[in-house]
Amino acid sequence: MKKRLLVILSLLLCFMLVATLFSGCTSKDKSSDVTEPGPAPAEEPEEEEEEEEEQPAEEVTEPIELRVEVFDRGTPGQTPVDNNYWTKWIQENFGDPNNIKLTFVPCPRSQEVETLNVWMATGDAPDICLTYDVATVYKYYKEGGLADLTDAIDKYGAELKKYLGEDLLAYGVYDGRQYAIPAKRVIQARTGTFIRKDWLEALDLPVPETTDEFYETLKAFKEKNPGNVDKVIAYGMTHDVDYVAYGFFETFLEEMSDKDYYVKYRLFLPGWKEGARFLNKLYNEGLISPEFPLDKDGKMLDEAIVRGQVGAYGGNYDLALRNVPGHNINLKQNIPDAEFIPCDPFTNKYNGKHQKEIHDPTGIRIIVPKTSQDKVDAVIKYLNWMADPNVIFFLQFGEEGVHHEIVDDLPKLLMVEGEKMMPSLQNIDYTLIVNGIYLEDTQKIIGANAFSYPENEHLYEAAYNLALRDGYVNPGAGLIPTDAEAKYSKVLDDKELEIYAQSITAKPEEFDNVWDSLIEEYLAAGGQEVMDQRAALWDELRGQ
Repeated sequence: MKKRLLVILSLLLCFMLVATLFSGCTSKDKSSDVTEPGPAPAEEPEEEEEEEEEQPAEEVTEPIELRVEVFDRGTPGQTPVDNNYWTKWIQENFGDPNNIKLTFVPCPRSQEVETLNVWMATGDAPDICLTYDVATVYKYYKEGGLADLTDAIDKYGAELKKYLGEDLLAYGVYDGRQYAIPAKRVIQARTGTFIRKDWLEALDLPVPETTDEFYETLKAFKEKNPGNVDKVIAYGMTHDVDYVAYGFFETFLEEMSDKDYYVKYRLFLPGWKEGARFLNKLYNEGLISPEFPLDKDGKMLDEAIVRGQVGAYGGNYDLALRNVPGHNINLKQNIPDAEFIPCDPFTNKYNGKHQKEIHDPTGIRIIVPKTSQDKVDAVIKYLNWMADPNVIFFLQFGEEGVHHEIVDDLPKLLMVEGEKMMPSLQNIDYTLIVNGIYLEDTQKIIGANAFSYPENEHLYEAAYNLALRDGYVNPGAGLIPTDAEAKYSKVLDDKELEIYAQSITAKPEEFDNVWDSLIEEYLAAGGQEVMDQRAALWDELRGQ
């Protein structure tokens, strides 16, 4: 009897348990996306509404992977350019908050075009690619290999557009659409002239302010030899004549249209020949380096400068002030009272200006391969974040007391080794949208740059300002080389050097014949074809 009672009780308990289970079951059992049980809704419609509310909260979005090219300059002792203090800082301060995983892809700086070509050909290019070669950018645009950035910039690039400006961004526009982002070049100064201050003082001469005054000063250096040295070289010269002696050519340059300035090689600009004729005069009077055509690498001039034989010379606007080759510093080791100071003597005979060509305002080009079209939003968000002045400052100057100190309210970079060192000066390879120190105003930029010229800081501002005085940008800046230029560039470069060498060293009465005959050879060697293609390209891209 007891047994039968136990059986009945057991059956009763089982029935109650089953009923309980069924009472908690609904159509929710069909879904497997709920991990924690909760009270069942009384009605199915309410249950569906609860599902829709819970979904977004539980959705997990995978980070966007953004591969960024970074130049490897082979700096001694540098940390890996793709994994260091700076890449981690970028990830923590931009990547993580934006759910973007950044991977930095190294590229040898000296092989940047070759490497990019391989990447593009294999379809393995990073999402952000870099190049200084405008022709390469245009080539991939024409081939349809670049992503269109226009809409993404309009949507996510407000700070980027403000920082770069429309004029600068226009250098990356083709057919009305943005296919490249040009970086801002902070330093547009290009060429400059330096003269021995102690020689001027010894002869009681002022710093020359015109081409004629400069010529008379050179004659005084030659005739009076204020340095009491053997073989005085009044004006130092190398084989790269149109660069180191650029001011002489500008003296005689006539006014012309932007198209003519771009289309014509310098040799054909109105007045350029007269500049060469003036250099011929200086050569025959013994005022310039007698063996300049043989100085292919500039070492002969460097040695003469350090020996104290040279009165004046031209080149990069900061050349005398640098630590390498260190003209002023090395010269003072031999002649303690000697010093080169910047000057800007060349005046155009038609307008009286100290006109000179300066660098265009762009630096490196940032491009996105067509294969990364779906990443352009993330790319522009990254560049837009970088346009924040605080971000740029940290990437360029780092931590105060570690990477820089404040001197006269300006950041002065310190030497840092180990984990926190900068792989390149001012981290130029991470601050993609700017080439050079960027601060709030020009004077601060000048002051901060001057720190890079120890023992010559007092001369830097003058050198910088003189190099920009009456400066102009080549109207063809940003236009890509023509096919003919790519084909004939080496031959024409060699021919140009030959023209300068032979015409400048010719006897004065032979100058015209030598110049004119070599010009004809230049045209036949591809020069005419290049200028014809340039004219066509100008009309295509800039209009008539």
